[in-house]
Amino acid sequence: MKIEEAADTIVKFFNDLIGAWVPGAVLAVGLILMHLGPVQLQTMFKLSDTTAAALTFAGVLFAIGHVLLALHEQLLKKVLSSAGLTKSFDEVEAKKRKSYEWFAELVKTQQVGTAAKDWGYNDLRSVALSVSTEAASVGRRFMFISQLCNGVGTGLAVLACDFAICSLLSPKMLFAYDHAVPWSMQALLLLCLSLVLFRQGAVFNNRAMATPFSIAIAELKFKKDANAGKGPSAS
Repeated sequence: MKIEEAADTIVKFFNDLIGAWVPGAVLAVGLILMHLGPVQLQTMFKLSDTTAAALTFAGVLFAIGHVLLALHEQLLKKVLSSAGLTKSFDEVEAKKRKSYEWFAELVKTQQVGTAAKDWGYNDLRSVALSVSTEAASVGRRFMFISQLCNGVGTGLAVLACDFAICSLLSPKMLFAYDHAVPWSMQALLLLCLSLVLFRQGAVFNNRAMATPFSIAIAELKFKKDANAGKGPSAS
């Protein structure tokens, strides 16, 4: 395996790990502080001093993070889009971009038999990511940011709903702090933060889906033409 391929594999692994682990940690810490208090949170940290316990906690948080990402993808994403709070990726509009049309034509010239216009959007995007390492790097980075924003936003939304429900129906389930902001303001703040993260996640998701075409075009055509224009040096 080449060094570049090994480094790329490591980056993908850590992106996936952090993208799921951070949302899981946000939800877990929030629930402990909300229901058990800071002392129990410190106890949890002490229990994770051993390697086995730390790995167990990391695995649990990783699983919780993926549950949050699935909740966003399968439910919240549709609700937010229907309510007009976030803008989903519009494939039809994306196909009208000059970078997509240009890349489709560039791929078409390389085809024998199958026309590029018969390819799906995701198929052409996969080609762009494959032929351009820079496009793959940028697309992966944007998608990681989107995943992180959506995961943390979902965690905050779950905390807000849990806090509001417990405050109204069963206040005894919440840890009693001596000085606390009214529950309505806390829940509203969490929901506002989650909405901001959802909108940011949608922005970077749209960038991740559309940007690779322009980068691939620049790398394949302009750089190639620039190199061809130099020609062999005169002796």
